[in-house]
Parts: sequence; structure tokens; C-alpha cells
Amino acid sequence: MPLYRGFKKGSSTPPPLEPTRRVARPASKSRVDRSAEEPAAATPAAALTHDPLANPVVGWLAIVAGPGRGEILPLGYGVNDIGRGAGARIRLDYGDAALASGNQAAIIYSARSRRFYLQSVAADAWLDGQLVRETVELTGGEVLQLGQTRLRFVPLCGPAFDWHGD
Repeated sequence: MPLYRGFKKGSSTPPPLEPTRRVARPASKSRVDRSAEEPAAATPAAALTHDPLANPVVGWLAIVAGPGRGEILPLGYGVNDIGRGAGARIRLDYGDAALASGNQAAIIYSARSRRFYLQSVAADAWLDGQLVRETVELTGGEVLQLGQTRLRFVPLCGPAFDWHGD
């Protein structure tokens, strides 16, 4: 009986090939433990133990205009500082000279209320064409402008879904 259905013996057409898969095997006990010699991120075992739910994505900011256009920036639980500096969780280091080096705004996701909020840190944060002067709730689709950079907010989590849901 042929291995592949429809393949007839003596046919000039070869059977379709199945893609190969890599099978992860547990390390044997005879291997030397080099965890003290190598950084944890460089070892394959560390890659296998990565927990994607340690800091899951709750939404995104998509740069729709200005330097960095087309980039997607993931948002996480809690406070997502937005700025050009190294301390910002969401770095807008794409060459927008109109952005100050510090944080410009913050998007906060509250797991308890399952809602997003925008808080302006700088005086020049705009949301849908209006200057942001106080904390504003975000629902999805809003456009935040910081300097010459415009970012569209796209939520994943909310009232209908949350990673820590029931």
C-alpha cells in the first residue's frame, strides 16, 4: 500500500512532500549544566520556558503619521509611559524633533475596571484634535498626536475580554 494516497506505482508525478518539523527533546542528564557560564537568554532552555502571559499585550498604538509611520507598539498592563527617552515603556525614538526627551503621555490599562485611560504629561498632547487637559477614557480608534507623530489606539482587552478573566 502506498504511503501517500493517490500515488500510483510507476507514476512520473512524485508524491507531495510534507513539511518537516523540529521536535524539542528534553535535555539528557549526561549533559553538562552550563547555566552559570552562559546568560539565560542565550540558552535554548530559557527560550522554551518563556511565559508569554508574564506581560501580555492588552492593546496597541499604531503610528499612522510622522516619523515611524507603520510601526506597531504593544501596550501592557498598568502604566504605559509614552516618550522619546530610554525610560519610556513606549519609545517614540523615530526622529521626531518636536518630541521632548521626557515622557509625553501615558496610557493606563486597569485590569480591575478593564478600561483604558489617557493621561497627558506634557502640554502638547492632543486626542482627536483636542488638547488633553485631564485624564480621558479611551474606547478604541482614537488618534493621539504627540509632536509630529500621530498614533491610533487599538484595544485588545476590555469589558468583553481580559487575560486575567474569569
